[in-house]
Amino acid sequence: MIRGMMENHLKIPQNLPKPLINFALGDPLKVNGFEPPKIIAEKLVQIVMEQKNNGYTSAAGSQEARQSVVDHFSTPDHPFKWEDVIMTFGAAGGLYNSISALCEKGDNLLVPRPGYPLCFPISQNLGVELRHYDLLPEKNWEIDLVHLKSLVNEKTRAILVNNPSNPCGTCFTKQHCLDIISMANELQLPIISDEVYYGITYEEGVEFTSLGVLTKEVPIICLNSISKMYYLPGYRCGWMIFYNHQGYFDKVINNLCNHAAIQFHPDSTVQKVLPVIFKETDDSHFATMKLKLKQSADYAFTQVSKIKGLNPIKPSAAMYMMINIRIEQFNGIEDDVDFAKKLLHEQGALVMPAHCFFYNNGFRLVLCQSLSNIKEFCLRLEEFCQNHYKRE
Repeated sequence: MIRGMMENHLKIPQNLPKPLINFALGDPLKVNGFEPPKIIAEKLVQIVMEQKNNGYTSAAGSQEARQSVVDHFSTPDHPFKWEDVIMTFGAAGGLYNSISALCEKGDNLLVPRPGYPLCFPISQNLGVELRHYDLLPEKNWEIDLVHLKSLVNEKTRAILVNNPSNPCGTCFTKQHCLDIISMANELQLPIISDEVYYGITYEEGVEFTSLGVLTKEVPIICLNSISKMYYLPGYRCGWMIFYNHQGYFDKVINNLCNHAAIQFHPDSTVQKVLPVIFKETDDSHFATMKLKLKQSADYAFTQVSKIKGLNPIKPSAAMYMMINIRIEQFNGIEDDVDFAKKLLHEQGALVMPAHCFFYNNGFRLVLCQSLSNIKEFCLRLEEFCQNHYKRE
């Protein structure tokens, strides 16, 4: 939906009035100060030059790569084996595999609103209905569990949870995670837990807890990748972890291993370097990441809060902040899509409207940008709003 929005409504014009500031994608790049650990590139070059990993791997991934996921994420209280891991073409590949394995044509899947939109084209392709449960902005985007429960019927096959959240930029408390698991247990539904922003929290007192380590009853598939934690989205290396409680996923894992043979999966060189990424990335990498995100978040929240007609929800995690728009206070602005389109054409600033995330009258601000870009964006946003207020 994001790329479709850019192609159909937010196509970048040739003659912008100001240099483009692109806040469309959560793409942590070196040019904006998000540099991957140097050891990764060094090791990757070494592996390529050795020419010992040029062949095919198992469709489900090499055993070495899958074992490295076990070594990094398995815990004594919630262990899993390398056979419970499947390597995927980024976390996106894991999401496709999960939905295709758990749902058949005519089934439905519960997904968050606002939520990451990739589930939409996947479900369309598979003939699966999406049922959107609400997140509550007044409760820091917690799940409305009463609303979620009301959506369930005999065709519901799973609950998709995204934590930390894209696009909301928040992280559920441990207690709320336990409440989600309790609801899933009551409904007898498995959880697909999208955890691509695993551990990326930057506000004091906000801590991430994987759903996979909070239950021994509810079957959970945890999705993750090196895209955000290590600034390597182009490497397309992700994985699925099956917390296979009560043997719920026995047939699913077997079928997915067969299914993986017709899917793209990470190339052999990236899989070979994965153990190095886990073992040799220094803690300072994550500390620096969180500091930069906090600086961007604090500045953006403070400045946008001063702009009449906009209501930012303070972020604490991931790489985003959601900003609600009081459309009624603006003249000549129809909705959030129109707001984003006019902001691009008049100020050269590109953001994704909330419509991309199954929501209305808001937009997502990407925080994995340089602080100078954040400052310039806030100036342009204020000028844009000043030019469009209704006159009393």
